[in-house]
Amino acid sequence: MIDKGYLLGERYRIIDTLGEGGMANVYLAEDIILQRKVAVKVLRLDLKKDPQTEARFQREALATSELSHPNIVSVLDVGNDQGLPYMVMEYVDGPDLKDYIRMNSPLSLHEIIHIMDQILSAVALAHKHNVIHRDLKPQNILMDKRGNVKIADFGIAVALNQSSVTQTNSIMGSVHYMSPEQTRGGLVTKQSDIYSLGIILYELITGHVPFNGDTPVAVALKHAQEPIPSIRKNSPSVPQALENVVLKATAKDPRDRYASAQEMKADLDTSLDFSRKDEPIFVPSHGANNDETIILPGFKPQIKEESSTVQEEKTNPKDEKTSKAGFWQNFKKHKWWYIFIGITAFLIVFIMIFALNGRSNNEQIHVPDVTNVAEGSAKQRIEEAGLVVGTVTRKHSDSIDAGKVIETKPSAGDALNRGSRVDIVVSSGAGMTKVPDVVNEEYEDALKKLQDLGFDVIRENQYSSRVPKNQIISQSIAAGVQVKPKQTTITLVVSQGRAPKPKSNMIKLRDLAGSTLEAAQDYAREHGLTLQINQEYSDTVKKDRIISMQPEAGTSVEKGSTITVSVSKGEKEQTEETNVTKTFTVNYEDNADSSDDDGATDQTTQDKEEKGNHVQIYIKDDDHSLGNIYRDLYIKRDMSFSIPFSLKDGDGQLRVVRDGKTILNEKVTK
Repeated sequence: MIDKGYLLGERYRIIDTLGEGGMANVYLAEDIILQRKVAVKVLRLDLKKDPQTEARFQREALATSELSHPNIVSVLDVGNDQGLPYMVMEYVDGPDLKDYIRMNSPLSLHEIIHIMDQILSAVALAHKHNVIHRDLKPQNILMDKRGNVKIADFGIAVALNQSSVTQTNSIMGSVHYMSPEQTRGGLVTKQSDIYSLGIILYELITGHVPFNGDTPVAVALKHAQEPIPSIRKNSPSVPQALENVVLKATAKDPRDRYASAQEMKADLDTSLDFSRKDEPIFVPSHGANNDETIILPGFKPQIKEESSTVQEEKTNPKDEKTSKAGFWQNFKKHKWWYIFIGITAFLIVFIMIFALNGRSNNEQIHVPDVTNVAEGSAKQRIEEAGLVVGTVTRKHSDSIDAGKVIETKPSAGDALNRGSRVDIVVSSGAGMTKVPDVVNEEYEDALKKLQDLGFDVIRENQYSSRVPKNQIISQSIAAGVQVKPKQTTITLVVSQGRAPKPKSNMIKLRDLAGSTLEAAQDYAREHGLTLQINQEYSDTVKKDRIISMQPEAGTSVEKGSTITVSVSKGEKEQTEETNVTKTFTVNYEDNADSSDDDGATDQTTQDKEEKGNHVQIYIKDDDHSLGNIYRDLYIKRDMSFSIPFSLKDGDGQLRVVRDGKTILNEKVTK
């Protein structure tokens, strides 16, 4: 266990424990750089030196990082702290689907289909990337507070092109949701995931799993041998078409199941249609799969079987009409006849392989180029070329994404004998770099220093009576903090020298139409105006240029007045935007003139002078409520803000309060 307060990877401060598993522990942590909560999965200390567990942990990170989908938990970072691997994921604040069903069952049919549609959409993407989850169950499906689904735990997921797909005589995953072929230790395919999805749909409808038992093997045998219990027998209101989706997804023979998650989703989405109200019950065309049930490790079922000898005695004819047939029948009656046949077949195959290898030993093969290819795909290409994957090492790379190949040893194009080893070097992502201190340096020198390290730099100008012109006043990320340069942008606040004194309190507005947004912000800052920005589409005005302004150009206004400008978002695309960024400037008000009648400085005014203006920002969108403070800070200079709004479900609202007084309150639309 990791203690609360520990700074993992010098970036993630542990807040609390979220869960403990057989392979890893999951913690709630705070990203001290981006100031957001994250979930951190850390390999258990006692499994630190277990190569199989560490490989499974790395496989989960690789499998999930390659899948970008709103219904799959995102992997944000992968790292190593003092030899202990960890994985940083988005934090989902809500119950898992198992608890959600327990708390809310029975669910409405429309809600069930909405939940399943999200799960099926995520699984369809994973299958598109040839990744099989193998452990789909409600405990691995999280629900946020808005009812959105997030699939997690790809710890035993495998790619279809990896040799570890078939694990004979082994069991992985949860037996209550496991397909019959998994219980037999057979080949795991996409249809195995679809079977698990059918069981999840059954549980969403009924509130419980179809099969239970005193032991795992009892449950496994029911999956392999017993039909799925009827849903409509206890719930006649469930349409037959919906039950048919469950029956088809959970067919014993994979050939009777849906060919893909997309096909299952399409069938599910129409299951409540009136046109399907008289649909007959689904009957599989292949029947039950009667393959031998392999005993899984740790399972000790008591199964009474007739011996093959007895079966042969029942079926073989008693009369032997010819000497040749008589010999064969007597041979088959022997208790070990199938072993003799197996040994003979093995010797034939061995001789053929030996002969083929003997012909191809001297064949020269060129090492394939797998640079910037995902590790699993790279291994497949090397093996398909007739070579063997050797040592896999990992190192940081600023140009190659994590999980992809940097280089091979020998290099791509080199000629090797068939069966030779090829080592691969895989990227573990960009390395960490300490942010240098550039405060009080000349801007050009600071810019070159940061860009040479790989940082993106944004310049922000500000008047200052203390810092000489063109020198750095402050930097957005403190010196000494370790970050990944390729993923980090640093804002430098640059001095423009002393601010010019205004000639009067009245300002005659110039025409800002056609100006850039940056020019309008500079104009507002220079004249002590508050700029309120509205964004809208325009077919005539270029993106990020001013369409119109209120009050109109030529109007005389007092210093501190609010000017509203409409900024072009360019031509409207056919797809509707759901994310809107609102940009505005809050001016700093000097409180030095505030005093009591007797000339003594008020204590509250002194506090304001020390801290600056107290600014509180409230927003309302799909993710935030106007009743909660979005940002709470003190400013001692004019500051610009860019606030992102998620407006998929309607309009938003922005309210800005400075020292207890509302200075901006407006509706935000798409």
